Amino acid sequence: MKFIMAWFMQRPDSTNEAMDRKPAGRPPGERTTLYRRLAIAGSVFYVIFVLTFALLLSNRLYDWARLRILNSSPLANLPEFEMLAPASLQSVTEQPAPENNATADAQQQPEVTSATVDTPKPAINVLLLGTDGRPGEQDIPRTDTIILLSLDLQSGTLGMLSLPRDLWVPIPGYDITTKINTAYSIGELQGYQGGGAQLVKNTVSSFIGQPVQYYVMVNFQGFVELIDLIGGVDVMVPKTIHDEEFPTDDYGVETFHLDAGLQHLDGATALKYVRTRHVDDDYGRARRQQDVIRAVVDKVMRSDMLPTLLARLPKLLYTMRNSIDTDIPMPMQLELANYIKDVSLNEVRQLVLDNRFGEETYSAEGAWILRPDRAKVRAALADFFNTAGHSGNGTTVAQASADPAWVRVEILNGTGEPGVAARTRELLEARGWQVVSIGDADRSDYGRTLVINYGVPDELVEKVGADLDLQPNLSSLHGLNTSAPVDVRIVVGRDILAHIR
Repeated sequence: MKFIMAWFMQRPDSTNEAMDRKPAGRPPGERTTLYRRLAIAGSVFYVIFVLTFALLLSNRLYDWARLRILNSSPLANLPEFEMLAPASLQSVTEQPAPENNATADAQQQPEVTSATVDTPKPAINVLLLGTDGRPGEQDIPRTDTIILLSLDLQSGTLGMLSLPRDLWVPIPGYDITTKINTAYSIGELQGYQGGGAQLVKNTVSSFIGQPVQYYVMVNFQGFVELIDLIGGVDVMVPKTIHDEEFPTDDYGVETFHLDAGLQHLDGATALKYVRTRHVDDDYGRARRQQDVIRAVVDKVMRSDMLPTLLARLPKLLYTMRNSIDTDIPMPMQLELANYIKDVSLNEVRQLVLDNRFGEETYSAEGAWILRPDRAKVRAALADFFNTAGHSGNGTTVAQASADPAWVRVEILNGTGEPGVAARTRELLEARGWQVVSIGDADRSDYGRTLVINYGVPDELVEKVGADLDLQPNLSSLHGLNTSAPVDVRIVVGRDILAHIR
């Protein structure tokens, strides 16, 4: 046990660069502490895998070490960690995101209070990110795997929500709507407080209307090594895969073939299995990722795995230290490890937001995107979070019709006075709205503010008027379908000037 604790606490010396390597894309000088890295009792698969695996490993090693010491000496006493009851853990789910103080607009955190269900059943949401960086690359990687792991502490159920990389979403605090997998690089390049991972958390939180407390980020190499260290996984492959254009690390291609049926996958093969897209699409890849996660959970939970995990402990810890980045504090990791040990993980609910929930099209720049259908996404999330036990009163964000956090707003200045659109944006953002763009209207002589509704509930139009102090004289109309990624367009007239000066 002394050896294990010493290994955890020692810092890598300067002669061992591999032990001091940071995950790709982190700003210089912003190093996650050694305690946090090794404290990762949890991170799942190429994201989720590592979380579940490490949490279970941490708990089983703790139990084993404590038992050995207690048996060897009646005076021995390991420090006890008092388990938090589910009700106590609720405070974790209510913690606000860290405040950003750099600039008022670019660093503003999303307001999710109005979108979050008031429920007595606490949940912990962890965003699991898989980066696409290759060995030796200096460019900031993209997060091509984005999965929300939602653990309901009351019912002991687990939910996995996959968000495809091409999902077209607003980026909170920035006047842009873009692919969700670019949020990480935007946060890194713009110096967002908390880095790119924090901006991804805020983006996902704003989109789903639920708080996201933590993240875990894993790279390709860590995924391969951890799969190998547990002896591979058994996966039921639904159909034969034959991909003649699978990308290699040197930017070439190779053929990847895997027969249908039950297959035992080592780390390299498992990585190819969850990355290949040419055999189906990005949504099929997301489903395969979730299948591998389930296989890892089943493998690590087996009673005969403990000797293997103990024998490979140094390599496991080394791999986790160099391949995982997280903001989950050490005490919370220990609590989660103990909690997961005592609940059944057989009830895992899975959802992929694929093209059933939106339109596949091209952006104005020619990029292939999935533009979400708000009504369908709301219904899917209502079922996902309700089924997982996140709503005690049957009300969810998808059913909260007057929810500004879900609406993309464009503000056009029709007054002729400079700065009016920007000041209106500040007012609405302070009240929870998502303003994705501002500009000038087609003319500058609008006397009354006009709200154009492109399909959101009428209650939201009324809320706009109330938030702008323009009710009951607000003019509104239902617009035709627009190619612009907005739900509500506000043409600001001179009647608003008295409210924003």
